[in-house]
Amino acid sequence: MAKQIQLGDHQLTIVKTTRRGSIALKVSPDGASLMVPKQFSDQTIAELVASQAEWLLSSIDKQQAKWPAKMTLQSGGTVPLFGEPIRYTEDHVTAVRSLQVRLEGNQVCAFLKTHRQLKLPQATLQQKWMRFYRQQLADYLLPRLVILAAEMGVTPGEVTIRTYRSRWGSCYADGRIQFNWRLAMAPKPVIDYVIVHELCHLVHPNHSRDFWQLVQQYCPDMLKHKAWIKQQGPALMAF
Repeated sequence: MAKQIQLGDHQLTIVKTTRRGSIALKVSPDGASLMVPKQFSDQTIAELVASQAEWLLSSIDKQQAKWPAKMTLQSGGTVPLFGEPIRYTEDHVTAVRSLQVRLEGNQVCAFLKTHRQLKLPQATLQQKWMRFYRQQLADYLLPRLVILAAEMGVTPGEVTIRTYRSRWGSCYADGRIQFNWRLAMAPKPVIDYVIVHELCHLVHPNHSRDFWQLVQQYCPDMLKHKAWIKQQGPALMAF
């Protein structure tokens, strides 16, 4: 289990790596991690954190400020689906046994079996939204991945859709590929780029020059899609 150190209002996770004599701070919506050389003792780490506390706190606060506030769902507002704003409404009905979120024409509806004056907790709604987005993404991504993999001449292992807080996909040494369900909010060309990116890792399990050349071969607009993710990604991760 990773060691954690209390630093002001933050829990700093200590991760020991093969780095040589250097440290690195990583901040994501999930929290802050400090990468340290694996040979550092607990006492050395504690002294390091204490001596660099002001810098660490300042860096964490600055980086977390870049992440948008967590998105909330408001009936009558809009939500992103495949890069387009879709109207979101809530309808209180007695015909459903449980909360349902589904696409109805050009809008997304949440059907609630509650009294109109009762407001459903955001956490419950967000769980249903996650399932909705996961299914929407699966319906597009899985057939698309089969097509792209055939074009590229690669054979991925098991493909799943899961929750990530700071990445869009992962490719493992055994060929498994996992994608972030939040991709359902991105334009389809961006989703295609992420698919190609992960499939290229089956050939080059790194981010070498050869890797990026292969990505660009099958996704000529790679730089455009990377820029979109850099600019819009934090807002989607906040959902």
